[in-house]
Amino acid sequence: MHAYTGCDTLSAFAGRGKLRALKLIMRSEHFQEVFRKLRQSWELSMDLFKKLQAFTCKLYTASMTTEDINTARHQLFYAQRGELESSQLPPCEDCLFMHAMHANYQAGIWRASLQQHPHVPSPVEHGWARNDDGQLTVEVLQLLSCNCSRRCKLPECQCMSSGLKCTNLCKLQTCDSQPQEEDLGMMITEADLTDSETED
Repeated sequence: MHAYTGCDTLSAFAGRGKLRALKLIMRSEHFQEVFRKLRQSWELSMDLFKKLQAFTCKLYTASMTTEDINTARHQLFYAQRGELESSQLPPCEDCLFMHAMHANYQAGIWRASLQQHPHVPSPVEHGWARNDDGQLTVEVLQLLSCNCSRRCKLPECQCMSSGLKCTNLCKLQTCDSQPQEEDLGMMITEADLTDSETED
C-alpha cells in the first residue's frame, strides 16, 4: 500500500492521503488480498490491475459504483460540470497502469531486500525508460484529442482509433463517440472530491 499510494520512488494521488487508503483497506478483506498480491510476480497481471482500478475508484469516491477508472474520471468531471481542477480527478487507465507497474516493481524490491542475491529485472521492463544518457526516466503518455470537424469516424478519428471515447478536449463537441448522458447520472457530492480525513 505504501508503494501504491506514494513513496520516494513513486508519485502519490493528489489529495488522497495514506490514512484514507489504509482505512479503505482495513474495512475490506478483498482489498487486503489485492495488496498482498503485489509483487507475487514481477509482471503485473491484468486481473490484479482491474482490482487496483476498483480500489482507486473507491479511494476517490466512496459511493462510486463503477470499477473502471476512465468511467470514474468522466463521472466525476460530468457531475461537477467541469468545475474542478485536474488534480481532483483520478488518473486515466493508461497512466494508472504505469503507476501500478511502478508500485509492483517497488514492492518487489522491498520483498527481496533480505535476499543475499536477489534477482531483480531491469526497471525498463516495468514502466521506466532510459534517455540518451542512460539515465532512468518515467514514460510520459501523450494526451489524445481529435480534430474531427463534421463527424468522428474510423480511421480518421484519433480517439476512436485508440479505443477511447471523445471528450471535451476534442474539436467536435457533439459527436456520437462521446459518452451518453444517461450513462453518467450518478450523484457525487462535494465531499467526495476532497480528502476530508486528516492523518493526525
